[in-house]
Amino acid sequence: MSFRIIGREGVLLAVANSITGIIWGANSVVLSIYMLNTGMKPAIIGAVLGVFSLMNALGSLITGYLSDFTNKLNLFTAFSLASGSLILLLMTGLPPVIAVAYSLMALLNRNVISIAIVGEYAKRRGVSSEFFSLSSSLSVVFSVIGSSIAVLPSYMGRIGYDLVFIIEALSVYLSIPIMLKVVKRIGINMSEVKISGVSLRELRELKSSWLLKRLLPESLIGLGAGVIIPLFSLWFYLKFHVSLSNLGIVYAASNATLALGTLTAPVVSRVLKSRVTSVILLEGSATGILALMPIIVNLPALLFLFIVRNTLMNMANPLLTSLINDLVPGEERGRVFGVWNMISSIPRALGPGIGGYLIDSGYLDLPLYITSLLYAIAVILFYVLLKDVEKMSKVTAVR
Repeated sequence: MSFRIIGREGVLLAVANSITGIIWGANSVVLSIYMLNTGMKPAIIGAVLGVFSLMNALGSLITGYLSDFTNKLNLFTAFSLASGSLILLLMTGLPPVIAVAYSLMALLNRNVISIAIVGEYAKRRGVSSEFFSLSSSLSVVFSVIGSSIAVLPSYMGRIGYDLVFIIEALSVYLSIPIMLKVVKRIGINMSEVKISGVSLRELRELKSSWLLKRLLPESLIGLGAGVIIPLFSLWFYLKFHVSLSNLGIVYAASNATLALGTLTAPVVSRVLKSRVTSVILLEGSATGILALMPIIVNLPALLFLFIVRNTLMNMANPLLTSLINDLVPGEERGRVFGVWNMISSIPRALGPGIGGYLIDSGYLDLPLYITSLLYAIAVILFYVLLKDVEKMSKVTAVR
């Protein structure tokens, strides 16, 4: 990928959009185990993670609307300040405070606002695939940092957890000056639209409503992901007794591989001459690997498959994001990305409760099989519903 076509400002926007990948990398390793150490049972942990996804769905819709009819930069700044403060509350170690603070972080869904801002730049410059692949790759690079600092509790105990949360909060705060400086320098269009009210009828009247209908299989992806993905570190911890420090190394390696994968996603799309075909192939391959993982008894081989699956599944994300970005008018971008996120997040809220209950009941492998089945159905539906969308909308595979 050539950074020249994205531009210096585009690279900085990608950094602002992705720096909080540190949170993803760290929390995917430490959060469920941290909750366990504060006295929460796996079923309760699953319920908290489920509420997080439910609040994320609601927050996606709210911030999607707000970003279309209010000042996006002011909204991004306010939500970022609040989100960073909520992360710091996790340091209290009190289960009720952790549950409430973590849920409110999801409600203040700043990612939808960020995508609405940077998506305008990517579409205007005609580099949606390249930009979102770079942004995803940088997000994963930052997640490697997050996974690496996740080993701190193994050596520093409780103080290590506190340091992890402080670094997470700083990543949120740092995104504010970067975003403000670049947007003001290049003058991204922040035009606002008038919305009479929030209703299902209003969503049906969007120019992009036809696309939202075709993205409904994302709900199955969300449900499947919720069942096992946030509990994967706990699964390794309970089934194979993998230590927290070793899990941090595995997740860091997984995210480093993913960074390279997402960076090359546009190449895959260019070779296959279709973003839709690329998404189907990548997600389908990842689903097959996930279905095999429960029967693998060799831990090194299993960890290798975990890394490969994670890379393939998430390589599809920037391609689908760039496709949606190119298909959606600028004045609808916040709402469309918000609703798309909501489609995934609502069922994702149910998943951790299911996965946590099954793990707590001793059915450690069943969540992986359930997720594989849901992913497989979603991939088939995506093929049926999206196979002609590029041709119908006259959108090229890679811009």
